[in-house]
Amino acid sequence: MSLDRIDRKILSALQDDNKITNLELAERVGISPPACLRRVKTLRNQKIIEGDISLINPKALGKQITVVIEIVVARAGTNVVDKVKRKMLTTPEVSQCYLVTGDTDFIVIAQLKDMEAYEAFLERTFYNDPIIETMTSLVVVNRVKFNPKLDIPIDD
Repeated sequence: MSLDRIDRKILSALQDDNKITNLELAERVGISPPACLRRVKTLRNQKIIEGDISLINPKALGKQITVVIEIVVARAGTNVVDKVKRKMLTTPEVSQCYLVTGDTDFIVIAQLKDMEAYEAFLERTFYNDPIIETMTSLVVVNRVKFNPKLDIPIDD
């Protein structure tokens, strides 16, 4: 789908506040409420808007440690990458996982309660897995910037 100026304005507004009413959104982007509702529905149906969530501070749930993990997998076969993907999808501590280029195969972001939970997570998830050739953990000291919003240029 090609996004026009109105679509981009809608997306930008919803990134700032996805609880905004349709009436407020329509006024903000300069179209009628029915037209706005149709556009938002189309953006959702076409998976341009993938979902609506509330961002929760991990520390509020006792997740004191964020870890960035670089994984290099063994080159034992073409299904190795799929096995790692499936494992990361079913590991609750993993909040993000990226298949990347370069010397590292995957970047994993995990949220954990404390160092004991971190150690148990590493042991359960990586240490005894023959698919994992090497892994490097980077414990986050300070989250300097976290912004899940995308930069959406309004004007072409």
